[in-house]
Amino acid sequence: MLSHKELTRLAALKSEDGILSTYIKVDPQLMYDRGHPLAQFKGAVKRFTRRANNARRLATLEREKERVLRFLEGWEPSGRGLVIFSCQPAEIWEVLSLDVPVPSFVDADTTTNTAILVRVLDEYPRFVVALVQRDRARIYIAEQRSARERAEITSGVPGRHDQGGSAQARFERHIEFLALEHLKKVADELEQLYYERPFNRLAVGGTEEAVKELVKTLPQQLSRRVIGTFAVDFKHETEEAMLERARQVREEDERRLEKELVERVVDAAKSGGQGVLGIEEALRAVREGRVHTLLVADGAMKDGTACLSCDYFAAKKFERCPVCGGAAEPASDIVDRAVERAFLAGAHVEIVLGEARRWLVAQGGMAAILRY
Repeated sequence: MLSHKELTRLAALKSEDGILSTYIKVDPQLMYDRGHPLAQFKGAVKRFTRRANNARRLATLEREKERVLRFLEGWEPSGRGLVIFSCQPAEIWEVLSLDVPVPSFVDADTTTNTAILVRVLDEYPRFVVALVQRDRARIYIAEQRSARERAEITSGVPGRHDQGGSAQARFERHIEFLALEHLKKVADELEQLYYERPFNRLAVGGTEEAVKELVKTLPQQLSRRVIGTFAVDFKHETEEAMLERARQVREEDERRLEKELVERVVDAAKSGGQGVLGIEEALRAVREGRVHTLLVADGAMKDGTACLSCDYFAAKKFERCPVCGGAAEPASDIVDRAVERAFLAGAHVEIVLGEARRWLVAQGGMAAILRY
């Protein structure tokens, strides 16, 4: 399971000898085919060779690709994605299996290419799912498309039946009391989970009445974290189908937040506040360490140049570094460098999709909310 701590460590890896970054898409329907990952890698190598713009990057590929091929020949496919960072001179060999899909992609540079991993963390955050009925509930912790059951809560709430008269009224009140007590148990379990490891997103699914009552029962710090609710047919829906509904709720919430972020940076930039639009302004803010939140359109790439001495980079060509005068070399994806620099500086990186992405692409693919 990828964590922010692990991503920070991987993003900090560096070698002047060059590091090969390999991403392999794993198709669950082709698990039986041991040659499938090899074919994915060879295809990515061909694409990289066509776009590589200097001999050093190609030399890194030639040095490392046989090592990666040998690993893939003996690897038992699992998960939905595989990541390998390799540099033999620096004794770097990092292998990470993911439960989420990644594109098959190869790159070679003096640093690891971790932009895809940043997207994984951004698109698949940890969130909690509560599936509730009037007499039972299940709580799940979901992260990067995998989910584990945290708790199952069952309460002795009798079913309704017709007794007639005042006896039935008392019985109905008793049932409602027991149902409410059951939902309080669920709320208590969620609160305990929150204090053990705080979470920002909670999706609640179940019968309409139980969902409504649970949301009303939640303490304020949890009710603020409810990102959406959804109806569940417990008799006919599988567990995975219910969890997939919860993921859809989370994705809708993610798109909403991205749109709000884009609107915020536009307002800040137009008012002369702490916001910049466009790749040049965003790169300058990243280099100066002023970025609080970096917004990047999904799939955005830009050729540029990077200094070999002081790590200055820009989305333009130069032979000598304008900062230190050192030698420079072409960089195939300056956006990835910006993402890594911002992430290592403690900035939040938001990979933007949907409607917000289309607007950001029109602005050059990048924007930023500034610290100062």
